[in-house]
Amino acid sequence: MEASYRSVKTILRIALPVMIGSLANNIIKLVDTSLLGRVGQVELGAGAIGSIFYFVMYMSGFAFNTGMQILIARRMGEGRKEDIGRITDHQLFINGGVALLAFLFMQLLSAPLFGLIISSDAVRSAALEFIFYRSFGIFPGILNSFFLSFFIGIGRTGIATFTMLGLALINTVLAYALIFGALGFPELGIGGAGLASAIAELVVCIIYFIYIHYSGYRKQYRLFTFVQTELSLIKKTLNLSYPLVFQQLLSITTWFGFFLIIENLGERELAESNIVKGIYVFWGIPSWAFGATANTMVSHVLGQGKAEWVKPVVIRICTINTLITLCACILLMVFPHFFISMFTDDQSLYPGSKAILPAVILALLFFPSSFVVLMSVSGTGSSKVALCIELISVSAYMLYTYLTARVFEASLAVVWGAEALYWVTTLILGLLYFRFGKWN
Repeated sequence: MEASYRSVKTILRIALPVMIGSLANNIIKLVDTSLLGRVGQVELGAGAIGSIFYFVMYMSGFAFNTGMQILIARRMGEGRKEDIGRITDHQLFINGGVALLAFLFMQLLSAPLFGLIISSDAVRSAALEFIFYRSFGIFPGILNSFFLSFFIGIGRTGIATFTMLGLALINTVLAYALIFGALGFPELGIGGAGLASAIAELVVCIIYFIYIHYSGYRKQYRLFTFVQTELSLIKKTLNLSYPLVFQQLLSITTWFGFFLIIENLGERELAESNIVKGIYVFWGIPSWAFGATANTMVSHVLGQGKAEWVKPVVIRICTINTLITLCACILLMVFPHFFISMFTDDQSLYPGSKAILPAVILALLFFPSSFVVLMSVSGTGSSKVALCIELISVSAYMLYTYLTARVFEASLAVVWGAEALYWVTTLILGLLYFRFGKWN
């Protein structure tokens, strides 16, 4: 059994579908960035701010679902499959409340908030238009995260490939049609990008419901029975999840703050950073997938009472993840213009975007091991420790960003060095916890 958990085959069986799913999800970001880059620099920059702001709202639900994922994986390791349906049913109540609050926040408070933090009138107006349409996707978006967390928790991630590729295909067609007014659709510009993503999320959510109903998972794990509301179970889920929620919100809000600082440098700098962000996120896909895999496998083996397996499993996942990302870095160094051209056809943005790439490559070298270690900390159930690690890392990140951008007025490439600093800090703190902390 130990060999099975440490095998490349077992790791990839869980990680690859998640990776493909993440690839499809990031294709949406790539498509939006690429299409908006052909509308104008204002729309390109506003799309970056709008999408990150939406992501902040979405990650609150995602973090709660990560807590559910940890509980499900632990029950699988303990052989208590009959408890999984109770966990998922109660999670739906939490998701509904989170989604409603996030939707109301985006609809009612985006305008006054953006008025305080975005200096450019043109960028602010475009970002608000994007958020208005995109906010309707928060309900199916959080439900899709719920379904994915369930399948990762039980170690059956194959459905993610189908649903996320469908998401990418639907979004690509609709985004093109709604942004430019093609195929008989109205021309909505940046608002079309938000609406296309919202519709695509809804379609995928329906597919998940149909699959759960007809695949046998509903009966096998007693899903959607809602026999009895157990406040103690909701409390347990919240106690595990709330540090994860703050951790995710802290991380994404920090990135939002990073782009707000960039926005104050100018619309061109914001546009160049959005292009680089697209490349960075795209090549970070393997790390997100292997991080989710580490989270599940660590929780699973601890559920079996095999704490001595945790470190070998984490080391093996880090190794595989780093090798894959290293190949990506080599491609990025050899073909920088190709990857930049995926996001814009504005030749004037090429030199500035290319100058930032070395900082991104440096960050990508630390990203794989750092994220896997951080997710493994959460997988042990030590979500409060993971939150503390995140707090220290983002503090260093924001201090560095502020000093380099506002105080020393350094180049954009130097400012982007904050990403490498963040991952190095996270890795060191995570390793110290596994070496000296009480996690087993």
